[in-house]
Amino acid sequence: MKEDKENTRPKEKRVEIKCEDGEKTEKCKEKKEAMTKIVIRRLPPSLTKEELEEQLQPLPEVDYMEFFSNDTSLFPHLFARAYISFKNQEDIVLFRDRFDGYVFIDNRGQEYPAIVEFAPFQKTAKKRNKKKDSKCGTIAEEQLLFWTS
Repeated sequence: MKEDKENTRPKEKRVEIKCEDGEKTEKCKEKKEAMTKIVIRRLPPSLTKEELEEQLQPLPEVDYMEFFSNDTSLFPHLFARAYISFKNQEDIVLFRDRFDGYVFIDNRGQEYPAIVEFAPFQKTAKKRNKKKDSKCGTIAEEQLLFWTS
């Protein structure tokens, strides 16, 4: 009988990784950057970035911090979250020990136990400068030139 495509296991591929000394072996480990970005989930929906920073004090040195308020389209799960990238890996363990399970209380007195874990996507967003639109306001200028001539 033919096997179903859904039930068959994909063929395993052997990957050859070049080590620094030029050997090709499977035992050689790839160079990976250290995981330094964490996410704090299940924060109170009414929490603001300033309030979070106040509650996280003293905060070790960070490269990046981004706060996302609640999303009303996810109705029963209205939680805020924050992403933090630390400069030192040792600080992550201390931060996790301190804030994983930490109970945040919102302005109505409801309790929200937070979850601290590594962020699934370790890259950080780049700050991009918004360029001024060169065409902005040109219609009004054209109309003004038309009426004055």
